[in-house]
Amino acid sequence: MSINETKEFYKKLIENFNGILIQNNHYYLIRVFYEDTDAGGIVYHSNYLNYFERARTSLLNFFNFNQKKLYDNKGLSFVVRQVNLQITNSFHLNDFIIIQSRLKYAKNSSITLEQLAWSIDKNFKLDVLSVKGSIQIVMIDKKNKVRKINNILTNSFFNKQK
Repeated sequence: MSINETKEFYKKLIENFNGILIQNNHYYLIRVFYEDTDAGGIVYHSNYLNYFERARTSLLNFFNFNQKKLYDNKGLSFVVRQVNLQITNSFHLNDFIIIQSRLKYAKNSSITLEQLAWSIDKNFKLDVLSVKGSIQIVMIDKKNKVRKINNILTNSFFNKQK
């Protein structure tokens, strides 16, 4: 591989690192590692929350939204207010998981995302919906007071009023 081909390869790899957006659905790829599993070789239940968090952070990164700057400059941060998680099938070591995130609804002070964990079939298509989550996010200031989130998340992805 030439230097130019190598640069192009890494550029494409990094461009897709934060997932892809298709019709207001964000897709993020995760692979199950040994550290994610329990003694039975299945993903430990709390790791699904970690996977969903990675996908949400990648969604914000996809839109070039810098959470560190938001905190440093305005003293604001996102926190989870409510989580609902339903596991119907388990993932195993080395499985690939596609996390699909989409806005369920938005309010002035919160957004609720639906996050789905899918297995992938041999043809690289979504196969079985194994984990479903609903996560409500609010924005707080340094005094833990809830602030308007719709003034910060202005991208159309986050604008579906309930």
